Amino acid sequence: MKSNRKMAGNFKHCLTLLQENQEDVKKEAHHILLKLCNNILKHPQDLKYRKIKIDNPVVSIKLLPAAGAIECLFEAGFVENDDEFFLPPNASLTGVRDLYSLLNSSQHITTTKPASVASTSTQKPTTSVEKPLVEEKEYKRKSFIEQLIRHFHDILRYEDQDLQNKVKSILPLEKLQITAMEKLRTIQREMKIKKTQDDVVIEDLLLSELLNWFKNKFFKWVNSPACKICTGDCSYDRSIVSTNPDISRIEIHKCKICGSETEFARYINPEALLYTRKGRCGEWANCFTLICRTVGFDARLVYDKTDHVWTEVWSVAHNRWIHADVCENVMDRPLMYEKGWGKKLSYVIAFSRDEIQDVTWRYTRKFEEVMKHRNVCSEKSLMLLINKLNLQRQNSRGYSQARKKFVTKRYVEELAQMLNAPPGCKKPCETSENESDYGGRTSGSLAWRISRNETGDTSFTATQWNIPRDVLNFELTYSILNDTYVTKDTSNSKNLETRQKWQTGVAFVEGGIFTKKEEDWKMIYLAKSPGSIVGKITWAFVVEDNENMYINSVKLQAKTATFHGGSVKWQVEGIYSNENTKGESKVVSILESENFETKDLKGAIKINVTAVLSGGEGESAWQHAQLFRQSLDATSNDLSMVIRIDLKKKG
Repeated sequence: MKSNRKMAGNFKHCLTLLQENQEDVKKEAHHILLKLCNNILKHPQDLKYRKIKIDNPVVSIKLLPAAGAIECLFEAGFVENDDEFFLPPNASLTGVRDLYSLLNSSQHITTTKPASVASTSTQKPTTSVEKPLVEEKEYKRKSFIEQLIRHFHDILRYEDQDLQNKVKSILPLEKLQITAMEKLRTIQREMKIKKTQDDVVIEDLLLSELLNWFKNKFFKWVNSPACKICTGDCSYDRSIVSTNPDISRIEIHKCKICGSETEFARYINPEALLYTRKGRCGEWANCFTLICRTVGFDARLVYDKTDHVWTEVWSVAHNRWIHADVCENVMDRPLMYEKGWGKKLSYVIAFSRDEIQDVTWRYTRKFEEVMKHRNVCSEKSLMLLINKLNLQRQNSRGYSQARKKFVTKRYVEELAQMLNAPPGCKKPCETSENESDYGGRTSGSLAWRISRNETGDTSFTATQWNIPRDVLNFELTYSILNDTYVTKDTSNSKNLETRQKWQTGVAFVEGGIFTKKEEDWKMIYLAKSPGSIVGKITWAFVVEDNENMYINSVKLQAKTATFHGGSVKWQVEGIYSNENTKGESKVVSILESENFETKDLKGAIKINVTAVLSGGEGESAWQHAQLFRQSLDATSNDLSMVIRIDLKKKG
């Protein structure tokens, strides 16, 4: 009875907040809450009445702006799950009954403010717009903190010895160790021949083997499951609440062919993932971090609030944490998300058996921009929370003082490392690294990655090259070594224009074209993003004085390289505008890009030169079609592409 009185008191506080809203706002929220409670009490077993989408106009327009409304839902037992509020199936209906009763009895309450409040005019009143914003911000702060605490608690499940024994029964550890050792010996022989030194250790190579095995042989990425009826393609339709504590939610995907619905459970229990072996980044990182702990790596789970998860592994040899993203099969590339995927980072938090740490600064070089995004809570409150949780964990029963000293020392060193460029970035990337060198995200369907703006498509503004008046011999050259275009009037050897970066000279790009440097092979080239089936790039040229001049011939010299079924195909399109052929175009295929010339486009006033990259085999298919492949040791005079356009005067 005492607990019921306490709950009623909490509801009255929420309803008091509700009464302080403007009359129309209060009435709308009151009506919706009353109807929601009534539906649940009338249909207690029907799950559809127990949930409401956050982006539903009823919530976003009528409940969120009403101070106290969402608080009433939480007091009644509702919780938030990603994009919805819901009342768990096993939750008591006592809270809903209490809220329903109080809402009914509060209908007679006057909306006039108490005299003591109304007469106090020395303070600036909070407007009806400001109040909901304050409440919403506080709600977001509480949700964020609760999420951090929950992750920090859940991370301890990786230490379960029975669970680790199950991993050992599945993991081909000995085979991976042998492969890693063979690679180490090969590297050591090469270093001996070249008389060089490197800091490669067996632990790094074993981690690399684990990443590769997990991605290519053990786990499977699932955007949508196949239809359980006809095995056709499905697409996401909605999510429902799960009563299973091992599952965060159940996604319902609808078949595009037969319309049947197929469930896809989002497991959060790593033990279950050892057997389902499928999911998206959350499941991947969850299961992989467990495997790393089982192998003996000091590993931690890293949570990015902008929606991604990965792993960090402590390297004893390098005395630092190494970034490891199993979804991408990538090691030690901490700037990949910001530079390659284009993420606008805010909070990146790492969780281990020892500590929780804010590691955002390892993953960004845009410090001021990131600070603008960190608005969920104050920096001081976040720091105090982290320190409090760490003290609790490190002073818990059974936690050794020796371990505590080691973790504290490691933490201080980590903070010092994050004052400079992110660890793992080699010197070239500290000073002149191009964002496009990283490429985009590879995990997930192309449509899904495009919807998240994580394809790595390098931003560019469509542009063309104007051939000036009175220029009869126009030449465009490009060098990938210094990433520079130069145009000339070759009839008098006069330079016309210079542009830096390949993106500044193209009219069209598709498939996430990016610059790839192979430091080991000392090569550089343009490639399509991993996961893209086709990559296209087009250069456009327009005759300025097209009333008096036209294109007579086009020449092309370009370096390319293909491997394992990769293909680079070229074509040149001529566009005409004279009276007889206005609006027409003609396309000529280029069979040999290293030495091509054609007069078949004579009379055109605009041409488009296009390269199409496709084909290849396996996970590395993206790099089996290479545009402008050149050695990093080549001279800047060794051009990657030359396009010559000769013109004639009309008449």
